[in-house]
Amino acid sequence: MRIDELEPTPINAAPLEIPAALLESVHRHQAHLAALVSSLRAAGVDEATVEASIRGLVDSYADELTRAVREMIKGDDRG
Repeated sequence: MRIDELEPTPINAAPLEIPAALLESVHRHQAHLAALVSSLRAAGVDEATVEASIRGLVDSYADELTRAVREMIKGDDRG
C-alpha cells in the first residue's frame, strides 16, 4: 500500500510505499483519528480543542512509528 492510497487521502500525499509491517498500525491510527474528530465535533467541541486533541494523538503515533521503524532497521541489520 502507498501513502496516497489511504482513506481519506492525506493532503499533498506523495506516493510512498508503506511497509507491510506498519500497515496495521497505520490503519489503526487512521481510524482512531477519524473517530476522535467525529466524536469531538459531535460533542460540540471547538476547533482549537479538536486540533490540540489530534496533535496529541499524532504525537503518540509518531513515537510508536519511530519505535517500529527502528525495530525494522535492527531486523534488517541482523538479516
